[in-house]
Amino acid sequence: MLRFFIFGILIASTGNFEVALCFYRYMNSPTPIVCFTFYCVLAGKPVSAACKIEMSPPRVMVKFGHSLTANCTSLYSEIAGIGWESTYGGVGLQTGISTLPFKIDTVERWVIQPTCYVTLPNGDQCEEPLPVTVYQVPESVSIAQPLSEAGPMVEGKQYRIQCDIVNVAPASLLSVYWHKGNKIIYHETFKESTLSPVNKSSILNLTAQRDDDGSQISCEAKLDLGPGELNHSAVQSKSHEVAVLCEFPSPTGDRTTLAAIIGVFVALGVLLFVGGVLFVTRDGTFSCNQSKYLRGQPSGTV
Repeated sequence: MLRFFIFGILIASTGNFEVALCFYRYMNSPTPIVCFTFYCVLAGKPVSAACKIEMSPPRVMVKFGHSLTANCTSLYSEIAGIGWESTYGGVGLQTGISTLPFKIDTVERWVIQPTCYVTLPNGDQCEEPLPVTVYQVPESVSIAQPLSEAGPMVEGKQYRIQCDIVNVAPASLLSVYWHKGNKIIYHETFKESTLSPVNKSSILNLTAQRDDDGSQISCEAKLDLGPGELNHSAVQSKSHEVAVLCEFPSPTGDRTTLAAIIGVFVALGVLLFVGGVLFVTRDGTFSCNQSKYLRGQPSGTV
């Protein structure tokens, strides 16, 4: 109990967790340890550069509220002891064994940084961290405003559709996929350093086309947790039907074209009429000097 009391005082007074961990190792190590601000080393002994430790599994993905189990195995032929350092669920130095499990019955923290360490008979020590990701699948995934409430789209115009993802962690592993029917039309990822649950939104900019009319739009949120876990982390929104009002060619243009054609024919008719009056004789022949025309005589000089 005294060790943990002093451990807490060190964290509160120095604000340096490494120093506190160093002290904890000192209390459980058969060899003296010198603690510096950022490092822990054995007195007179360098930390081993090559650490023969095997983790099983080498990386842990655990859902918040579930259990966690991992094993640390020393590959050295002989060791003085083995232990786990962790802010949550640590195990003190154990002797006479080469494999030590790390167990948490119910994971209730978002940050867990367990490290397995081995003390050798000559006093050397080495350590290996176990990467742990605590995740939570989205509580809900939904399109912010149902497309039916927004009214029909107009062909050629661009629309902004929002997908809301509630309580997901960690957001750095989140991927959002937008579906139109059976096709993925947009994919988005996020840069987020927060490890605890957050709310995120994805925006789809859709230019309405007449082929979109009657299609189904939905968004899907997935956590990229690796093989075997991906399908279990997917949550999809309700599908919404798209209605598109198509723009047809205006009949005004057709009327204008028809009027132009009629105008051309009218102008030609007028020209023919004027030409007939001026250049066609009473006998139905053509003469450039109709006023001087005499039957049987040429109307112009030869």
